[in-house]
Amino acid sequence: MQQLLRQLGLRPGWIYEAVVCTSLEGRPHAAPAGVATDDCRSLRLDLYDTSRTLGALLSSGVFVCDLPAGADTLFRALYAPEELTFARASRIDAPRLADSAATIELVVVSTAPRGGLTRVRARVVAVTRHTDVRLINRAEPLLVESLILATRIRLAGRETTLAQLDENLRVAEKVAPGSAAAGSLRRLRRQLDGRS
Repeated sequence: MQQLLRQLGLRPGWIYEAVVCTSLEGRPHAAPAGVATDDCRSLRLDLYDTSRTLGALLSSGVFVCDLPAGADTLFRALYAPEELTFARASRIDAPRLADSAATIELVVVSTAPRGGLTRVRARVVAVTRHTDVRLINRAEPLLVESLILATRIRLAGRETTLAQLDENLRVAEKVAPGSAAAGSLRRLRRQLDGRS
């Protein structure tokens, strides 16, 4: 399994946007979530203690992490779930998105409370690539947005712009530690500190 997660492009410590699929009251259920790997054999994700997704995956002990073909799938999971089409996972008793780029089938290994969240660790039991995978990580889009914000610093105001850039940098370093995007955001912030 370790090689398969690497072949999908997952980097240890980076957080990717995915769709978690479970069964809820006998029906397929999907919800976006940030997922990461530390060892390329398992995934971890933090879910709100009150989420129905957490309850469903803890109840069954298994779930699917679908890597979406595009960000529009995240929108549909949140705001238009009736537009999602499901199929069955190949190795576990769980639904999967029929149009995902890749499906990762998982078994829950452990949970730990994290102040209103529960960290779920799950072992990978199967990986199926359905099409080319383009992982969604928030760092690169945050860099692009920050570059645009920096060009408008006089219009938006220095303090407002720098506060947003600081937040973008914080998130980029969280979701893609050591990435070129996070490094460029740090450089941009230093450059703007040098301007009056």
